[in-house]
Amino acid sequence: MRTDNARIGSLVFCLFACGAVLCGCAGDGTEKGGANAQGGASRQAIPYPGCVRIFNGENFEGWEADPSTWSMVDGAMRGVGGTSRAAFTKADYGSFRLIFTARMNPVNGDHLGVLFWGDRPQDASKPKIDNAGWIQFMPPFGGMWDYHPPAGHNLTHETIAQGSRDSTQWSTTEILCNLEKGTMRAAVDGVEIARYTHAAPGERTNPEKRIIPGPIGMMRHGGGTCEYKDIYVQANPKEDRLLTVHATPAK
Repeated sequence: MRTDNARIGSLVFCLFACGAVLCGCAGDGTEKGGANAQGGASRQAIPYPGCVRIFNGENFEGWEADPSTWSMVDGAMRGVGGTSRAAFTKADYGSFRLIFTARMNPVNGDHLGVLFWGDRPQDASKPKIDNAGWIQFMPPFGGMWDYHPPAGHNLTHETIAQGSRDSTQWSTTEILCNLEKGTMRAAVDGVEIARYTHAAPGERTNPEKRIIPGPIGMMRHGGGTCEYKDIYVQANPKEDRLLTVHATPAK
Protein backbone atom coordinates (compact mmCIF):
# COMPACT_ATOMS: atom_id res chain seq x y z
CA MET A 1 0.00 0.00 0.00
CA ARG A 2 2.82 2.36 0.90
CA THR A 3 4.49 1.51 -2.38
CA ASP A 4 1.32 2.41 -4.33
CA ASN A 5 1.02 5.70 -2.45
CA ALA A 6 4.62 6.52 -3.25
CA ARG A 7 4.04 5.77 -6.90
CA ILE A 8 0.94 7.96 -6.96
CA GLY A 9 2.87 10.81 -5.28
CA SER A 10 5.65 10.54 -7.81
CA LEU A 11 3.13 10.61 -10.64
CA VAL A 12 1.43 13.73 -9.26
CA PHE A 13 4.79 15.43 -8.83
CA CYS A 14 5.72 14.67 -12.45
CA LEU A 15 2.42 16.05 -13.69
CA PHE A 16 2.95 19.31 -11.76
CA ALA A 17 6.51 19.56 -13.06
CA CYS A 18 5.44 19.04 -16.68
CA GLY A 19 2.69 21.63 -16.24
CA ALA A 20 5.18 24.15 -14.95
CA VAL A 21 7.49 23.52 -17.91
CA LEU A 22 4.61 23.90 -20.37
CA CYS A 23 3.49 27.14 -18.72
CA GLY A 24 7.03 28.42 -18.88
CA CYS A 25 7.22 27.65 -22.57
CA ALA A 26 3.88 29.34 -23.14
CA GLY A 27 5.13 32.38 -21.27
CA ASP A 28 8.28 32.54 -23.36
CA GLY A 29 6.22 32.27 -26.54
CA THR A 30 3.94 35.11 -25.46
CA GLU A 31 6.88 37.36 -24.69
CA LYS A 32 8.52 36.58 -28.00
CA GLY A 33 5.25 37.18 -29.77
CA GLY A 34 4.94 40.55 -28.02
CA ALA A 35 8.43 41.49 -29.08
CA ASN A 36 7.66 40.49 -32.65
CA ALA A 37 4.45 42.49 -32.55
CA GLN A 38 6.33 45.52 -31.30
CA GLY A 39 8.93 45.00 -34.01
CA GLY A 40 6.19 44.91 -36.63
CA ALA A 41 4.69 48.10 -35.23
CA SER A 42 8.05 49.86 -35.32
CA ARG A 43 8.55 48.84 -38.94
CA GLN A 44 5.25 50.52 -39.77
CA ALA A 45 5.98 53.60 -37.66
CA ILE A 46 5.90 57.10 -39.12
CA PRO A 47 9.40 57.75 -40.53
CA TYR A 48 9.41 61.43 -39.51
CA PRO A 49 9.01 62.26 -35.79
CA GLY A 50 6.00 64.44 -35.03
CA CYS A 51 4.48 64.01 -38.50
CA VAL A 52 1.28 62.28 -39.53
CA ARG A 53 0.50 60.68 -42.85
CA ILE A 54 -2.21 62.66 -44.64
CA PHE A 55 -2.42 60.62 -47.84
CA ASN A 56 -3.06 56.91 -47.46
CA GLY A 57 -2.18 55.88 -51.02
CA GLU A 58 -5.53 54.13 -51.45
CA ASN A 59 -8.12 56.89 -51.79
CA PHE A 60 -8.55 60.65 -51.37
CA GLU A 61 -9.73 60.63 -47.78
CA GLY A 62 -8.90 64.07 -46.34
CA TRP A 63 -8.46 65.61 -49.79
CA GLU A 64 -10.47 67.48 -52.42
CA ALA A 65 -9.47 65.88 -55.73
CA ASP A 66 -11.64 66.12 -58.81
CA PRO A 67 -11.80 62.83 -60.76
CA SER A 68 -11.51 64.62 -64.09
CA THR A 69 -7.83 65.10 -63.26
CA TRP A 70 -6.89 63.03 -60.20
CA SER A 71 -6.68 59.26 -59.85
CA MET A 72 -4.83 56.62 -57.81
CA VAL A 73 -1.90 54.78 -59.40
CA ASP A 74 0.41 52.45 -57.45
CA GLY A 75 -0.06 54.29 -54.15
CA ALA A 76 0.34 57.76 -55.66
CA MET A 77 -2.13 60.46 -56.57
CA ARG A 78 -1.78 61.16 -60.29
CA GLY A 79 -2.80 64.42 -61.89
CA VAL A 80 -3.22 64.67 -65.66
CA GLY A 81 -5.61 66.52 -67.96
CA GLY A 82 -9.11 67.40 -66.83
CA THR A 83 -10.15 70.68 -65.25
CA SER A 84 -8.45 70.60 -61.84
CA ARG A 85 -5.08 72.26 -61.35
CA ALA A 86 -4.67 71.05 -57.76
CA ALA A 87 -5.67 68.36 -55.28
CA PHE A 88 -5.85 70.07 -51.89
CA THR A 89 -6.30 69.17 -48.24
CA LYS A 90 -9.60 69.52 -46.43
CA ALA A 91 -7.64 70.84 -43.44
CA ASP A 92 -5.99 74.26 -43.27
CA TYR A 93 -2.37 74.81 -42.29
CA GLY A 94 -0.50 77.94 -41.27
CA SER A 95 2.83 76.88 -39.80
CA PHE A 96 3.67 73.34 -40.88
CA ARG A 97 6.22 70.80 -42.03
CA LEU A 98 5.36 68.93 -45.24
CA ILE A 99 7.28 65.92 -46.55
CA PHE A 100 6.33 64.13 -49.77
CA THR A 101 7.72 62.14 -52.68
CA ALA A 102 6.93 63.12 -56.28
CA ARG A 103 7.84 62.86 -59.93
CA MET A 104 6.65 63.81 -63.43
CA ASN A 105 5.60 60.83 -65.55
CA PRO A 106 5.90 62.03 -68.30
CA VAL A 107 7.19 65.59 -68.01
CA ASN A 108 5.82 66.96 -71.29
CA GLY A 109 7.58 70.28 -70.69
CA ASP A 110 5.94 70.75 -67.29
CA HIS A 111 6.87 70.76 -63.59
CA LEU A 112 5.73 69.74 -60.10
CA GLY A 113 4.39 72.22 -57.57
CA VAL A 114 3.11 72.49 -54.02
CA LEU A 115 0.83 75.37 -52.98
CA PHE A 116 0.30 76.95 -49.56
CA TRP A 117 -0.92 80.10 -47.73
CA GLY A 118 -3.65 80.79 -50.29
CA ASP A 119 -7.42 81.04 -50.39
CA ARG A 120 -9.44 77.85 -50.04
CA PRO A 121 -10.94 76.95 -53.43
CA GLN A 122 -14.72 76.82 -53.59
CA ASP A 123 -14.86 74.42 -56.55
CA ALA A 124 -12.69 71.29 -56.49
CA SER A 125 -13.29 70.72 -60.21
CA LYS A 126 -11.84 74.15 -61.05
CA PRO A 127 -9.88 75.32 -58.01
CA LYS A 128 -8.85 78.95 -58.24
CA ILE A 129 -5.08 79.29 -58.38
CA ASP A 130 -4.39 82.59 -60.16
CA ASN A 131 -4.84 85.68 -57.96
CA ALA A 132 -5.73 83.47 -54.96
CA GLY A 133 -2.66 84.39 -52.90
CA TRP A 134 -0.89 81.03 -53.10
CA ILE A 135 2.84 80.62 -52.72
CA GLN A 136 4.21 77.81 -54.89
CA PHE A 137 7.40 75.80 -54.45
CA MET A 138 8.56 73.68 -57.38
CA PRO A 139 10.68 70.60 -56.70
CA PRO A 140 13.15 69.25 -57.46
CA PHE A 141 14.84 72.30 -58.99
CA GLY A 142 13.64 74.78 -56.34
CA GLY A 143 11.74 77.41 -58.29
CA MET A 144 9.07 79.58 -56.63
CA TRP A 145 6.01 81.46 -57.90
CA ASP A 146 3.66 84.04 -56.36
CA TYR A 147 -0.06 83.83 -57.17
CA HIS A 148 -1.07 87.06 -55.42
CA PRO A 149 -3.07 89.56 -57.46
CA PRO A 150 -2.92 91.49 -59.68
CA ALA A 151 -0.74 88.99 -61.58
CA GLY A 152 1.41 85.95 -60.81
CA HIS A 153 5.17 86.30 -61.00
CA ASN A 154 8.44 84.63 -60.16
CA LEU A 155 9.21 84.84 -56.47
CA THR A 156 12.58 86.09 -55.34
CA HIS A 157 14.12 83.70 -52.83
CA GLU A 158 17.48 82.51 -51.57
CA THR A 159 19.06 79.57 -53.39
CA ILE A 160 21.08 77.50 -50.91
CA ALA A 161 22.06 74.78 -53.39
CA GLN A 162 21.20 73.89 -56.96
CA GLY A 163 18.35 71.41 -57.25
CA SER A 164 18.04 68.73 -59.89
CA ARG A 165 16.38 69.48 -63.22
CA ASP A 166 15.39 65.85 -63.68
CA SER A 167 11.83 65.57 -62.41
CA THR A 168 11.27 62.14 -63.98
CA GLN A 169 12.94 60.50 -60.97
CA TRP A 170 11.20 60.15 -57.62
CA SER A 171 12.49 62.79 -55.19
CA THR A 172 11.56 63.56 -51.59
CA THR A 173 10.83 67.16 -50.68
CA GLU A 174 10.54 68.73 -47.24
CA ILE A 175 9.01 72.18 -46.76
CA LEU A 176 9.10 73.93 -43.39
CA CYS A 177 6.82 76.99 -43.14
CA ASN A 178 6.40 79.49 -40.31
CA LEU A 179 3.34 81.66 -40.90
CA GLU A 180 4.08 84.20 -38.17
CA LYS A 181 7.58 84.85 -39.50
CA GLY A 182 6.55 84.39 -43.14
CA THR A 183 9.44 82.00 -43.74
CA MET A 184 9.87 78.85 -45.79
CA ARG A 185 12.78 76.42 -45.93
CA ALA A 186 12.89 73.64 -48.50
CA ALA A 187 15.04 70.56 -49.01
CA VAL A 188 15.05 67.92 -51.74
CA ASP A 189 16.58 64.48 -51.22
CA GLY A 190 18.27 65.52 -47.99
CA VAL A 191 19.81 68.79 -49.21
CA GLU A 192 18.45 72.21 -48.31
CA ILE A 193 18.08 74.13 -51.56
CA ALA A 194 15.87 77.18 -50.91
CA ARG A 195 14.75 79.72 -48.32
CA TYR A 196 12.10 82.40 -48.57
CA THR A 197 10.88 85.25 -46.36
CA HIS A 198 7.60 86.97 -47.17
CA ALA A 199 7.77 90.76 -47.43
CA ALA A 200 4.73 91.27 -45.17
CA PRO A 201 4.64 88.30 -42.79
CA GLY A 202 1.98 89.82 -40.53
CA GLU A 203 -0.47 90.79 -43.29
CA ARG A 204 -3.72 88.79 -43.16
CA THR A 205 -6.25 90.99 -44.98
CA ASN A 206 -4.78 92.77 -48.04
CA PRO A 207 -5.30 90.26 -50.88
CA GLU A 208 -2.24 91.55 -52.73
CA LYS A 209 0.12 90.86 -49.81
CA ARG A 210 -1.50 88.57 -47.28
CA ILE A 211 -0.51 85.08 -46.24
CA ILE A 212 -3.13 83.07 -44.38
CA PRO A 213 -3.72 79.56 -43.08
CA GLY A 214 -5.13 77.51 -45.92
CA PRO A 215 -5.07 74.13 -47.61
CA ILE A 216 -1.96 72.48 -48.95
CA GLY A 217 -2.28 71.87 -52.67
CA MET A 218 -0.44 69.37 -54.86
CA MET A 219 -0.42 70.97 -58.28
CA ARG A 220 -1.11 69.67 -61.77
CA HIS A 221 0.46 72.33 -63.94
CA GLY A 222 0.01 72.36 -67.70
CA GLY A 223 0.18 69.27 -69.89
CA GLY A 224 2.47 66.97 -67.91
CA THR A 225 1.52 64.11 -65.59
CA CYS A 226 2.41 64.59 -61.92
CA GLU A 227 2.50 61.91 -59.22
CA TYR A 228 2.63 62.50 -55.46
CA LYS A 229 2.89 59.91 -52.68
CA ASP A 230 4.07 59.33 -49.09
CA ILE A 231 2.72 62.68 -47.93
CA TYR A 232 3.29 63.60 -44.27
CA VAL A 233 2.61 66.79 -42.34
CA GLN A 234 3.36 68.25 -38.93
CA ALA A 235 1.21 71.16 -37.81
CA ASN A 236 2.90 73.93 -35.83
CA PRO A 237 6.37 72.36 -35.61
CA LYS A 238 8.46 73.58 -32.69
CA GLU A 239 11.88 73.11 -34.25
CA ASP A 240 13.31 75.20 -37.07
CA ARG A 241 15.07 72.12 -38.39
CA LEU A 242 14.68 70.12 -41.58
CA LEU A 243 14.21 66.49 -40.57
CA THR A 244 15.39 65.10 -43.90
CA VAL A 245 18.64 67.05 -43.88
CA HIS A 246 21.56 65.59 -42.03
CA ALA A 247 24.55 67.70 -41.05
CA THR A 248 27.76 67.00 -42.95
CA PRO A 249 30.52 65.83 -40.57
CA ALA A 250 33.32 68.33 -40.14
CA LYS A 251 36.53 67.42 -41.97
